[in-house]
Amino acid sequence: MTRRSLLLLVAVALLAGNLAYASLSGPSGFARDFDQNLARFPLAASIARSDPALREVLLRKTEAAFNEGGWPAANGVLNIILANEMEAYADDEHINAVDRAELTALLKLMSDPSACKSFLMAGSQRGEFSDAAQELAELGAAHGAAIANGFERKTKGVARAQAGDEELGAIEMQLRRGPFAELTRQELGAQSRYLDGNPALMCSAAIKKQLNLLSVDRVYSAYASRLRRARDNKIDVVEVRAKLCREPGNSLSCP
Repeated sequence: MTRRSLLLLVAVALLAGNLAYASLSGPSGFARDFDQNLARFPLAASIARSDPALREVLLRKTEAAFNEGGWPAANGVLNIILANEMEAYADDEHINAVDRAELTALLKLMSDPSACKSFLMAGSQRGEFSDAAQELAELGAAHGAAIANGFERKTKGVARAQAGDEELGAIEMQLRRGPFAELTRQELGAQSRYLDGNPALMCSAAIKKQLNLLSVDRVYSAYASRLRRARDNKIDVVEVRAKLCREPGNSLSCP
């Protein structure tokens, strides 16, 4: 065999290998079924169809969460992204309704501090927190209405709410101080410890902050809440759920 023939044979073999690799590294099963699975959430599916860039974000981040934590983690990421992206555009009425529903859910969960902590850290999904099923269903409806309203307002050109770290810090400081009730040093410490915080203190701190938020003028309350919802959310849902699932009485859907 001549040198030219040998080089040609090697080139063909390499090309065939590259083609085989390309076919093997194509879209994953999760990506192929993404739209079909997303159809179980009509509002999310509608938003994804209308916003290809957001669809890619949803696909990439939910697939990463699914690969590490299964459907509960993927669904949690989906909820966080939609709320973060769309509630930043929602009007005062819808934001206030979400905040009232969140307070109602927290008050219902207060008697079970471990469940309350899980809700604060990981949110809720269908089948979780059965003792607060009605309150969480109403909260889910409020979130859905706010997301739909935010999406509609975004398509009409309403600007996205956003604030710098200084303004967000001032809002958080105000919510710690009142006007309804000031957080104790122990409650602040529990919040600062995040996943390692005391459940009862974390729950009482969250309730006080929610009451403080709803005790001010409705327009400012919605403004502050909207800014808090629009900030970058860096929660690692997989890590959070994995940690909480190791704690007794977590009320989550754990593997």
